[in-house]
Amino acid sequence: MKEADRTAVDDDAPSGRASRLASRRDEDACEFIITLIYERSRIRLHDGKQALIRARLGKRMRHHGCACLADYCDLLQSTGGHEEITHVVDALTTNFTNFLREEDHFQFLVDKALPTLLGKSRRKFHLWSAACASGEEPFSLAFYLDEKYPLAEGWDWRILATDISTKALAKAEAAVYAADRLDGLSDAWLRKHFQKGSGASEGHFRVKSRLRERVTFRHVNLLGAYDFPERFEAILCRNVMIYFDRATQQQLVNNLGRFVVPAGYLLIGHSESLTGLPVPFRCLRPSYYQKL
Repeated sequence: MKEADRTAVDDDAPSGRASRLASRRDEDACEFIITLIYERSRIRLHDGKQALIRARLGKRMRHHGCACLADYCDLLQSTGGHEEITHVVDALTTNFTNFLREEDHFQFLVDKALPTLLGKSRRKFHLWSAACASGEEPFSLAFYLDEKYPLAEGWDWRILATDISTKALAKAEAAVYAADRLDGLSDAWLRKHFQKGSGASEGHFRVKSRLRERVTFRHVNLLGAYDFPERFEAILCRNVMIYFDRATQQQLVNNLGRFVVPAGYLLIGHSESLTGLPVPFRCLRPSYYQKL
């Protein structure tokens, strides 16, 4: 038998057809996950992310005894699968952050933005960390506020911290960080703002309750339906829009604009831009915006 004929026979064999069907089913499962994440978070997992999808969902697949990604997708679409979707979003949304990341934003808020908005008489204000991840951003902001607007002097400020990931929010609310996560914080701030763990908690630090009580954590999908009783002097929504297409960026910023006080501020990531988008903010300089 010729080699070509032998290949054709092998390709039509049951094992060959099964292999192709399994491969096709796996590709469809990846596309289902990509579409699901986009619908829930507007994050687009581009082609080439299949390995990442399988790796990050592997633990959940093993938890449910799913032999392959396609079986796991069947579970997600089954009755009761809605709760499991939360775990998918947690696993596949990026939550990288660190203390004092893009520190100039915190300095701008306490030195320039807030004095301009508050004047000489207002003592109460609200800020929103709109994608707080595991809490480093809102607590960094709290450290700066504590320096310039100390509670002991009658200032009354609150920080709302939200994220789409329930897993990240749980870490943020616990406010416990390994020592290597505190790089960049001064020894003075470590002593002032953290409790040092001992025993089973050796090598970990927890933000002191005095500041923890000033931060409220809430699960929010920034592109979903939500409302708040307060309005914010400033919103930090940093390094989120880099994952969105331009239409989604516009939708998000217009949503955020509803919650900013007149002449209030929106701070975005240094690698992000609103140039060309019809939004209710003017650019002061890259990543710094003020409500019109």
